[in-house]
Amino acid sequence: MDEIEKITIKIRNTSNPQEINNILIELSKKPNIKLLAIIDYLLDSLPITMLEKVKLNLIFLLGGIGNISVLNQKYLNFLIENYYNSDRWVRNEIIQAFLQILQYHEYNNEILEILKYALNEDYTPIKKGALNALMLFKGLPKIDLKTLLKVLDSDNSEIVEKGIIILKKYIQNGNDLFGLLNTSKNYTILCKSIIRNLIIAYFDSIDELESFREKINSSKWEDNYKYLCNTEITSFKNIFMKKG
Repeated sequence: MDEIEKITIKIRNTSNPQEINNILIELSKKPNIKLLAIIDYLLDSLPITMLEKVKLNLIFLLGGIGNISVLNQKYLNFLIENYYNSDRWVRNEIIQAFLQILQYHEYNNEILEILKYALNEDYTPIKKGALNALMLFKGLPKIDLKTLLKVLDSDNSEIVEKGIIILKKYIQNGNDLFGLLNTSKNYTILCKSIIRNLIIAYFDSIDELESFREKINSSKWEDNYKYLCNTEITSFKNIFMKKG
């Protein structure tokens, strides 16, 4: 009898979820593809109530295995399905698992949807994890740039920095930025913090900033958004002038 069989029998013979959690924690120290046989047993045979109690450590183990080997769709589906009906600690662990899995896997639309959904989370670790995962993508997946703009409404410098890095893959300069804001009334999500972070990221001179202001003032934006942008632009223009 090999070690995998022994562990599986040990799990089968216990009704204590903490014993199973302890086993999963120990296995996670040295993840390998053979351990998928144990995960299969847990997913296929464990009662739902018991599975719920060990799900967090099971996901952690899956992430570790996914970091060294390609996982088939069965395991990805388990993560995807559980993201939408789990508490934030489990959701965060799922995002961390995908962060490891994406080292080897190409993203698919379902994973991308979860990452986009995670960007709207109020829980900072989840949002950070989603941004870290998006930064792994070599291409430019189709994501809602309005959601990325919303990410910039944060007092967490790491979230803002990563959000800007990703946004700049799609929007390279002030002209592109105005085009994004002017599309589908995306400007309506603007607030002081977003405007300030965008100005810092995209404008290096007063001339560029004034050109951006002119586009805003000539647009069909509602007056309150024009006023908001003009107020922040004036503040930063004064800072530029002092630096000069």
